[in-house]
Amino acid sequence: MSDEKTGNPTIAALLQQGLFHHRQGQLDLAMQRYIDALAEDPTNADALYYVAVVACEDGQYDKGVELAQRAIDVGKPQARVHNLMGQAYDRLGQPLEAIKAYDAALTVDPNFAAAHGNRASILAETGFPDEALKAYDRALALNGNSGADWFNRGTLLHDMGRLQDAVDSYDRALALSPDLPQAHVARAAALMGLGRFDDALEGMDRAIGFAPAMAVAHHGRAAALKCLGRIEESKAAADHAAELDTAQGTEPPKKPN
Repeated sequence: MSDEKTGNPTIAALLQQGLFHHRQGQLDLAMQRYIDALAEDPTNADALYYVAVVACEDGQYDKGVELAQRAIDVGKPQARVHNLMGQAYDRLGQPLEAIKAYDAALTVDPNFAAAHGNRASILAETGFPDEALKAYDRALALNGNSGADWFNRGTLLHDMGRLQDAVDSYDRALALSPDLPQAHVARAAALMGLGRFDDALEGMDRAIGFAPAMAVAHHGRAAALKCLGRIEESKAAADHAAELDTAQGTEPPKKPN
């Protein structure tokens, strides 16, 4: 990547080195290279963006917002910078600001799939399911390989009571990430709602195969076994789930009224 503002090869090399370390998970080394680039040019928007990314990955979301805003102020419009700011605002519990940032990202690039998906998540969380579904569908039309968006779309459809559509969406997520236990549990829960208890049990067992200590999967397994009339097995599964809850300090799921 070259420095678009100055064409400075030193800055370009520093950013490339920083990205190499970043991809290796060596955040300290990456940060140092990005800071070195900023020492050469404090207004380099790319360096500011990468420092903001590292700050967010380190949980410093306020700092991430500040740095992203600086990158916006000094550089040409970049959808990825606004998208990062939206993610940081989301983590800070400021959904309105997050939506504004995602909208700004989509103004820069209407085909920026990640911003559509992130915007959909906020809309779902804040009680706008129909708009959220449209946003997920737009994101997936642009990038059908986003397992996270397929999974989140499934969760939204499940909450909307569209259980078979939810299963279909979970299937797409699992086709991309077959070892994702949360998706197996969510799909199995939707199957339970459809009365497909054998399939639900199979799904819970798959989740447990990937995450043996996943208490919610054992609770789901107990529920499926009970619906199948396998009462003793259900009690044993429920007891094991309770043991996991105790060991992990988590609350068991509430029983329906």
